[in-house]
Amino acid sequence: MNNYQVQKYIKGYIISFAAWYVINALYLVIRYDALQFYSRFVDQHEYFLIHEELKVAMVANAIITLFLSWFSWNFYFFLDKRSKLKHWQRGLLILIVGTLEVSLLLHLGDFLGKKFYPDGLPYFNELSQQSFVIYFIYIFMGALVINSLFQLRDILGPELFQSVIQGQYYLPKEEDRIFMFLDLYNSTSIAECLGHLKYSNLIQDSYRIITDAIVKNKASVYQYVGDEIVLTWPTEKGLKENRCIHVFFEIEQALEEKRDYFMEKYGHVPEFKAGLHSGIVATAQVGVIKREVAYHGDTVNATARLQESCKQLGEKILISEVISSKLELPFIDMGEYQFRGKRKAMHVYTLHTTKNEASHVKEIKFISTDYPDQASSS
Repeated sequence: MNNYQVQKYIKGYIISFAAWYVINALYLVIRYDALQFYSRFVDQHEYFLIHEELKVAMVANAIITLFLSWFSWNFYFFLDKRSKLKHWQRGLLILIVGTLEVSLLLHLGDFLGKKFYPDGLPYFNELSQQSFVIYFIYIFMGALVINSLFQLRDILGPELFQSVIQGQYYLPKEEDRIFMFLDLYNSTSIAECLGHLKYSNLIQDSYRIITDAIVKNKASVYQYVGDEIVLTWPTEKGLKENRCIHVFFEIEQALEEKRDYFMEKYGHVPEFKAGLHSGIVATAQVGVIKREVAYHGDTVNATARLQESCKQLGEKILISEVISSKLELPFIDMGEYQFRGKRKAMHVYTLHTTKNEASHVKEIKFISTDYPDQASSS
């Protein structure tokens, strides 16, 4: 696992634990709170014992939740391995894991309860007798909700997920954002050479390897479009510490470090070309059958044109004047160009450096500007 996956695993388990503790605590409170209605029919001593038992049950719940959240989070986190199973195998796996989880929880809870009370806690005793099916359904529904939220977060990305949960973007909203379009160089030739299945594996491996660089530089993945990735930042966030520049060279380095792996498995080392631009865009939720958050405006189109022109100009990265004017880096002036679909010419810059340039401008080391063979089309 890469650094991002390790961090995701730890954070996911903590979130899963908190969610499951609340879900189980809610179940406890609902069951015991109902007894308050009947408090006038029991003496005060029995009523006091009920609430003391509830406190013990809450402590036991924390221990139980350690196991429940571990089962639940691992079941979700290793989804890619589960997805290789057939439908009936996945269904059987869910049934077996669910039964084991609930059985373990009930027996553990009953054991812990009897440690404190010789007759056991009513909560756990009742569950282990007539309420097993009810609790199983409750756990199943809880797992469905939690895993659906995790899945939604993975689909939208952390930044957009938080915005959607907060109810933003139902109406179009103007934002100042940086966009970077990254496209796999020489992709057509590589796909023809490898075949579509092996080429798809190459794309998966490439995206997995460059994830750490993307996360480290606080970028959000807007879209994966075939062999193209669109990254975005709020402008202030992307300019801070030169993240929008850093990310490209760190992606290059990450792929270069895996050169032997790619050459042995695919016979090709993936390289990306990139266009970088910023400006005002409209951000809104779009779609009816399938919803997603989309960015609209000339900024997005201009960034795409910059990326498309990398091959023509023989550069790995092209940067707009809007970006270059805000960063104190030794950009190389490429002049003005009239891009397809644009009324006005754009002033374009590039940068030939190692990844070490971003935070220590004086320590920049220049590297070769040679670009890979441009005979093949992208």
